[in-house]
Amino acid sequence: MSIFNNKKHFLHQYISYIESTGIDGKNGGFNQFLSELGISTIGTYWDFDHSVIDWNNTKNHHQFYFDYIDNNAEITNFLKNSDLSNSGFLFTWLDWNDPIIKIKTIDFIENWEAFYRASVEGMVLTTTDGKFYLEFTNDWKYHLNSNFEIKSNTSK
Repeated sequence: MSIFNNKKHFLHQYISYIESTGIDGKNGGFNQFLSELGISTIGTYWDFDHSVIDWNNTKNHHQFYFDYIDNNAEITNFLKNSDLSNSGFLFTWLDWNDPIIKIKTIDFIENWEAFYRASVEGMVLTTTDGKFYLEFTNDWKYHLNSNFEIKSNTSK
């Protein structure tokens, strides 16, 4: 179900701002978009973690398990206290039928779990300059990977 064009989609209750980049994410479009921001994609890490980002070629890799009971408030607090909170906007691609979108960082931080539920196959978000990025993996491991510290002592 389209998120960008369907105003009745459940995610809209959590979004105060959404903008289309006009770029299709499907057929490699999102990977190309990330690559143009300097983010290495689809490398050897796919086999390990069903990850779009090649974390083996990423400096400052952090990772932790995010799918645990009562995780919502704790991860929200981790995100609020991370470098991500200093960015005004994020890019992401949530649905095959939608373009890559730009959203407010605070909307994501306060409602990260709703965004994760709306994503089709894992979820990658990046600051508009590509400096900070994170990925919720698309597999049974439920890893949250990032190139900045979200949770203490998670450096890989």
